[in-house]
Amino acid sequence: MSDQEASAFASFEEKWLAANPEQATVALFLAPQARLRASAFGCLIHELEQAAFGLREAHIAEVKIQWWRQELLAAASGRPRHPVSAVLFSDPAAATIDAAAWESVVDGALAMMQVGAASNLEALLAGYAPLYLPVARVEAALFNASAAQAPAAARLWTISHLLQALRHLPDAGERLPVPLDVLARHQSTRSALSEPGAKRDDLLRDLLGRLAGATAAALGDSPLAPLARRVRGRLDLALMQTAQRSAEPLRALLAQPGAARWKALWWSWREARRLANGN
Repeated sequence: MSDQEASAFASFEEKWLAANPEQATVALFLAPQARLRASAFGCLIHELEQAAFGLREAHIAEVKIQWWRQELLAAASGRPRHPVSAVLFSDPAAATIDAAAWESVVDGALAMMQVGAASNLEALLAGYAPLYLPVARVEAALFNASAAQAPAAARLWTISHLLQALRHLPDAGERLPVPLDVLARHQSTRSALSEPGAKRDDLLRDLLGRLAGATAAALGDSPLAPLARRVRGRLDLALMQTAQRSAEPLRALLAQPGAARWKALWWSWREARRLANGN
């Protein structure tokens, strides 16, 4: 990689690590040849998430996601143009993944523009499967992880996204990160979620308890998931448990789950050791 190419990639890596700071620690426990691959894959998914969830104008989001479709197809054919895909597809592991798998990821990102309110937690989690299941399958292939455990790993991806969405709860649009049955149980409404108070705090504690249970179950069902997913799942679970106990759960959620450096180091070491021992 030339200095110019490295500099171009570094700007995208910086954005990804700002959103996922624990991954800098996870990288210390990856094999040297896997570190750049992990960064490039993380950057790619971050760019797609930013397009799918971060742009208010649907037509602009669609154009950007479709651009990534063409880029990934070109990269799979040996003609990358973007710094992220150039780095990712220079790795032999990425070159072995079928172009259809990358297209499934892009199709999933496009499908996110159709996600709306969900009746219950199971429906909420299932609504994001069109994106995160293909993502988890590609991640498993890239890092020689269990393909059979990709559905559980996809739930970990989904819950990480929902926690991010809950941090912006007062501005939630059509993609409401709260199931309708939870709103009904607490006699609340979509508009009331923008209003601080005991009712919203109780609702969030209820939802976080359910999400924590789903996270624990997904971790139990994915012992051989990639290290990055396991560590983020552990940190997400710890954050949810802390927020549940907080007097102001939404404020507690604003803490970045990977920002606690020593906790990230502990879980990275522990999960890497467990995976190395095969248990």
